[in-house]
Amino acid sequence: MQELLYTLLFRQLSDHFYLIDSFRNDDNFIATLLLMGSLVFLALAVISILLGLLFIVTIILLISAGIISTSVIVGLQQRSITKGFKTLFLSSAILGSSIVSVIFCIFLNAVYDWSSNNMAILIGVVLGIILGTGLGLLAFRAMAGLIRFLTNKYRK
Repeated sequence: MQELLYTLLFRQLSDHFYLIDSFRNDDNFIATLLLMGSLVFLALAVISILLGLLFIVTIILLISAGIISTSVIVGLQQRSITKGFKTLFLSSAILGSSIVSVIFCIFLNAVYDWSSNNMAILIGVVLGIILGTGLGLLAFRAMAGLIRFLTNKYRK
């Protein structure tokens, strides 16, 4: 059994795998290196295009939901850029966490069968508003702290 395995692995297959031992032939090594590099470049290009499209779709959704325009109006009316950004963070977090909470509560209701779907949606919306308010304030404070840190660091 060991002789058969040795024969298959080392004698029969070793002549056919040039990519594994491509140091014997420099042309195959360079071709393999170029092929692997182009595949990595292609994968990174696809990932960056997908991230760019995700960013554009997110901006379009925020504009269509009226979140960006509401934040600009609040900032202009209050004459404070900070309040405009706070409105942006709060409304985005409340909307996002409400959607996630409703989906989560409907899923839990389907698994445990607590009550009707309407009650699960209502619980999800209330939970989303509460959690979204906390998440929005936390994100706003984190962004304000980051901006303060960066301005202090690069002002010197």
